[in-house]
Amino acid sequence: MITVSRSKASDLPSDIIDTLTSDSFFGSIGFGRLWTEMGGEPVYWAAEHSGRIVALLPGVEFGRKPVKRFQSMPDGCYGRLYFDNDKSLDRAQISAAIKKAIAGAGYARSFIYDFYGNFAEDSDYTVQPCRTLTVNISDSDWQPPDKKLQSEIRKAVREKVEFRRFDLSRHLDRFITLMEDTEKRHGREPKYSRSFFQALAKLAQSDKRIIWYWCEHEGKPVTSHINFIESAMALNWQVYYDKAFSFLKANQLLLTALASEAREQGAVKLNLGASPPEAGSLAKYKAKWGGVDYEYSCHRRQSILGKAL
Repeated sequence: MITVSRSKASDLPSDIIDTLTSDSFFGSIGFGRLWTEMGGEPVYWAAEHSGRIVALLPGVEFGRKPVKRFQSMPDGCYGRLYFDNDKSLDRAQISAAIKKAIAGAGYARSFIYDFYGNFAEDSDYTVQPCRTLTVNISDSDWQPPDKKLQSEIRKAVREKVEFRRFDLSRHLDRFITLMEDTEKRHGREPKYSRSFFQALAKLAQSDKRIIWYWCEHEGKPVTSHINFIESAMALNWQVYYDKAFSFLKANQLLLTALASEAREQGAVKLNLGASPPEAGSLAKYKAKWGGVDYEYSCHRRQSILGKAL
């Protein structure tokens, strides 16, 4: 018999979490804790069989009842159900039981971004199709197929563009200015707090799956790329840049650098992320890197209150 329960990350033995999520950054304890800086509570939905935890779905809760919401995972960082190695268990039954438990948990809204196809459709949830662009970077001599991009990367080399790992003690203040200016240019309020980025930079010091590049020119910030290695995939998660330095072609150079470094960590795919429907030029730019659509499902559930919010 499968039983399902919700636990705070702090209440589960860390060795169980580490064993089941060993190949995943998004499932790790450190990644979950980051979201406490944004008012979130990292949790794990655990399936047990014969007194043993056989599967985990990590996620983050935001808000308080009756408007609490659940996400697995937030902000383009995909959800995944982690199973142990017992092949005799019915994984479809386990995933259905976890979805049922979440549906009955009283969340105003719940979202499972099912990038790995762990969950089947059911009557409790609405399925929303999602897509992102992924690039095969498995070849050691990979480069973007677009000739113009290749030329721009060579230009960045000629310009002697330099970049390094983000250094919390040296770069934070200028990064925050760069981030705020980028968001203002796009007509948005900053999404993440200073304390979130501080926590992320501290985690990057001990977790090599965070690849945070920092580039400046004559002492001025040019661009910052925050990337994550998730299993065999590199996610180009957040990019902030100053358009005044677009002539340097630093963003193009940093993406090729990411592909190379990610491949050394075992990644075979580069995920360029989804583009807003109104950002047609951005989607075309990503396609030039050899990106192809990857489709997955978001399983959504809203209570009556959640629909009214």
